[in-house]
Amino acid sequence: MSYEQQVKQRFERIAKLNPKVNAFVELFHEQALQTARQCDQSEPCGPLHGVPISIKECYALQGTATTINYPPLRNYRADKTSMLVQRLIDAGAVIVGKSNVPALLADAQTFGPLYPTANNPYDLSRTPGGSTGGGAAALAAGLVDLELGSDIGGSIRNPSHFCGLYGLKPTENGHAHDGHIPPLPGHDVGIHMMNSTGPLARDAVRLRQAYDILYQPDWQQRFYLPVARPQHQPESLAGYRFGYLDNFMGLGAGSEVARAMEKTIADLRAKGAMVERIRLDEQLARRLLTLWVELFGFVMGQTLSWPVRKLVYWQYSKLLKRSSLPATKALRSGLGLSLKRLSAALKERDEVIAEVNRLYAQVDVVISPTSLGPAFPHNHKHESIMLDGEKVPYVDYCFPFVMLYNLTGQPVLTVPTGLTDKGLPVGLSFAAKHHQEPTLLHLAQLLEDAGYQHTPPQLEV
Repeated sequence: MSYEQQVKQRFERIAKLNPKVNAFVELFHEQALQTARQCDQSEPCGPLHGVPISIKECYALQGTATTINYPPLRNYRADKTSMLVQRLIDAGAVIVGKSNVPALLADAQTFGPLYPTANNPYDLSRTPGGSTGGGAAALAAGLVDLELGSDIGGSIRNPSHFCGLYGLKPTENGHAHDGHIPPLPGHDVGIHMMNSTGPLARDAVRLRQAYDILYQPDWQQRFYLPVARPQHQPESLAGYRFGYLDNFMGLGAGSEVARAMEKTIADLRAKGAMVERIRLDEQLARRLLTLWVELFGFVMGQTLSWPVRKLVYWQYSKLLKRSSLPATKALRSGLGLSLKRLSAALKERDEVIAEVNRLYAQVDVVISPTSLGPAFPHNHKHESIMLDGEKVPYVDYCFPFVMLYNLTGQPVLTVPTGLTDKGLPVGLSFAAKHHQEPTLLHLAQLLEDAGYQHTPPQLEV
C-alpha cells in the first residue's frame, strides 16, 4: 500500500472517530496527502518516512492556529515552525493535524473555551488527560502513530497513563526558543524551567525513534547538548535494581493502580530484578510540592498581565485549598514575580534535587503511580474525584507523583500495564537519573517484549 493510501485511510478513520473523541482541532488534509505522495516518489529520507503523526496545538507550525485554547490568542497563527516540528518533518513524518489542549495547557484534562472537550477512547465519558490529551486520544484511537507533547506537571505522563501509551518526559529540556507556547508570543522572556518536550507512542520502537530524531545537539543555540552520563542497559530485566515509591505525604494509589503496581513489582522480581521500597519523608515531599507550585506560578505568570495573574491565582488557589497539599502561599509567591524570591527558590531547588539524587542513588529506576487512579469522568468544575468509594481532591488525585519529577528535572518513562476490570488503562511511571534517557528507552523495549504493551480500545468505527 502506498503512503498516500495509508494517509487516506487515516483520514477516513479520523472522519469517523474524531467527532467522538475530539482529538484534533485542526487537520491538514491536502498538505498531508501531498507530503505522502512525495514520500511515495522519493527514497526514504529518515526513520519516520511516510509515518502519520500529530503535534500538540501549542507547537508552532507556520500558518496554523497556535492558540493554546486561550481566547486572547484566538486569531494567532504561527509565523514560523518549531525546530522540533521541523526535525520530525525532515525525518519524513506526515503531519496529519494539531491535537487538542486545555486552556493555557494548565489542566490534567482537556477542555476550554475555544475547542470541544476531548474524550477518552476507552470511555467517552472520561478524560484522556491533559495537557497532551488530544494527542493521547488520537494515538489510542489509532488515528496517528506518534504525538509530540510537552510536560510541566504530568502533561505527557497522565495522558499516557489514561490512554495506555508509552510516553517519555525527558530530563528537563524546554527552551524559550524551541517553538513551544508558552511562553506567549510577543513577550521577550527567557526564563524556562521544569518543562520538558517529549514524544508519546503506542510502542517502544517508535518512542525511541522520535527521541533520537528530536534531540540531536544544536550547537549554535546550545540545545540538547550531549552529557557523558553512564547508562544502564542490561540484557534482561534481571539486571535492573528497581525502587518503588508508593506514598507522597500520606497519599497513595487507589486499588486499581495499586494492583497494577503490585503485579508489576511481582513480575519484575520473578524475572530476577531487585525491587526495594523508597521512602520520601514528609518534609522533603512538602519542599518538593511547594517549590513546584511556586516555580510553576513564576513560569506561567511571566507573560501574563497582573489582572490575569490574579485570575489564575483565584482559580488555582481554590483547588489547592480543597487539597491536602498546602501550597497556596507558594502559588501567590510565584505569581508575584519577585526576582529575589525566584533566586531563593532556585537555590532551594538545587538542594532538594541533590537530596532526591542521594535517596535514589542505590537503584537504577524508581517505579511510582502516575495519578492515584485511572481516567476520571469529565470534571470541568474540578470537583473531588471518587476513588474506592471516597472523594479525593482533584489536585491530590492528579499531581503529587508527577510534579515531583518536573521539580527535580529527572527523565520519566510511562509504561502501559494493562486494563482495569472496567476496561480503563493504567500506566506506571519509571524514573531514572538525569540524562539517562537511553536507560529508560532500553527498559521500555525490555518491558514491551515482556508483555507491557498497548491494548487498543474497543471503539466502534
